[in-house]
Amino acid sequence: MRAALIDPAPEPAGADDIMPIEALDHYNICTTDLERSRRFYEEVVGLRDGDRPPFSRPGAWMYLGGHPILHISTSRAPTTAKADAFDHVAFRASGLAQMRERLAARQVRFQEFSVPDRELVQIFFRDPDGAEIELLFGGDEARDAIAAGMRADATVGRST
Repeated sequence: MRAALIDPAPEPAGADDIMPIEALDHYNICTTDLERSRRFYEEVVGLRDGDRPPFSRPGAWMYLGGHPILHISTSRAPTTAKADAFDHVAFRASGLAQMRERLAARQVRFQEFSVPDRELVQIFFRDPDGAEIELLFGGDEARDAIAAGMRADATVGRST
């Protein structure tokens, strides 16, 4: 039996009074080197650099399909990889073997885990400014990796 990717939580009492959130629109990272970050997100992650409004500070909008899912900002320099409560951003992906090869070819350090009781594989790595990225793979490629003995549970021992 295949486990669900996401188990929906029950609606809280009074949910009709809550402003509905429709979707995650984008996330924003700060960088000290715009061109380096732009190349990384294009060449490693697979996003596409695209149209951005003419804001007064330099930056980039990186697209997933037709939507600018990542905004890269130069408005402030990152101080550390973990400066606040934000932990990581995750993308659903396919092509697990190809992503392993892409990361290795670009000398990007990464860690892999299977998700306990799910047919999912996670790859974690960091961008050049230290922001952590997770890629989440499912389907046959995840089942094959798990069957081959992949380490489980990224909540223990993750150090990227």
